[in-house]
Amino acid sequence: GASSEAVPAAEKAFDLPREGQDKGEVETESEDEKEEPFYWPENTSWDERVAGSDWASPEGLEPGCVMLRFLAATALSEDPFINFNFDGVLGMGLQGLSQTPEFNFMGIISDMIPNHGCQRSNTFGVFLADNIVEDSEIALGGWNQGHVSEELSWAPVHDQEVGHWIVNIRGLRVGKEKLDFCDDGTCKAAVDTGTALLAVPPKVFRELFEELRHSPPPSGHCQGVGPQLHIELEHFTVTLGPKEYSQVRKTNRTYAPTYRLPDDEDLNTTVHQRKTRTDLRCFPLLMTLEMPAPLGPKLFILGEPVLRKYYSVYDGERKRVGFGRALHRRFPNREDLLTMAPQLDGIVEERGGNLGKGRRRIPTMFDVFRWRHQLTPRRRL
Repeated sequence: GASSEAVPAAEKAFDLPREGQDKGEVETESEDEKEEPFYWPENTSWDERVAGSDWASPEGLEPGCVMLRFLAATALSEDPFINFNFDGVLGMGLQGLSQTPEFNFMGIISDMIPNHGCQRSNTFGVFLADNIVEDSEIALGGWNQGHVSEELSWAPVHDQEVGHWIVNIRGLRVGKEKLDFCDDGTCKAAVDTGTALLAVPPKVFRELFEELRHSPPPSGHCQGVGPQLHIELEHFTVTLGPKEYSQVRKTNRTYAPTYRLPDDEDLNTTVHQRKTRTDLRCFPLLMTLEMPAPLGPKLFILGEPVLRKYYSVYDGERKRVGFGRALHRRFPNREDLLTMAPQLDGIVEERGGNLGKGRRRIPTMFDVFRWRHQLTPRRRL
């Protein structure tokens, strides 16, 4: 979570054009031509610096540009920043996370947007793409209703002065089984687009992991029936299925079809069985997070698995977070195709030798290509 803009303070990162120089050009100076850097005195105010800088004059800004204060990172640890392929961090937190109100991005944007006739200047919406035919999007000054399939449900922000988008958690359930971890009323969750997984406190990690781990169907995917994780907020329940929280992994067992009762509460109570795999398991992708008070110790982070399934809206004026099921464009990935293909082709498993009666083989990349081609509408010539 962040609320300011941070960029690397590398050499040439802040090269600014001199008076009379084109803004699109930056001079390359020889060692003899280089001038000593100029530093403003520490007690010089921002307004004084703006008034004394030709490049920082508000009247000199081009249409669509904005004057913005940001933080310069002079040193970054290699882990994890060496693996990042972006140039900075755009913090969208509340003012409690900012050095001063002038450093708060949403505060600056909210002052600008009313000039364009927007009524929700301190609100933004986030859409995370689910496949390669979509683009992630952030909407400033409101939200994009075209990305939402239902009416938004709102949860008030807890501990607003801290600056994070934190909401209370009323309870946890896996299927119909209620976990007592949040019964004391101290569980809360930070809604964070910068977290790739669902983060949980260490004391509940093992219980959740064991409850959510399950066997995949014969086709070997984690897209179908399985335990449902329910996170109960103030006026809304976030529900994650195997597709959102799990990944298939190999085990040290050999393949043998087994039968088990489905553990999805949506299948009613009718007694029936389904085939599962023994050489593969669907493991929940959870990470542990141990935070001291006031944020912890029972702090969850609702990261990408939640924010990809649900469109999220952040209302800085009323201090609340809205959730609504996101609308995604249909584009089947490999797991989606495996969900549909076994019923069409009867392809499941091969274990050496020739295919005999009742023996099936593992789907290949050519099978996946063929299935996707069949599902793609053909263009008319």
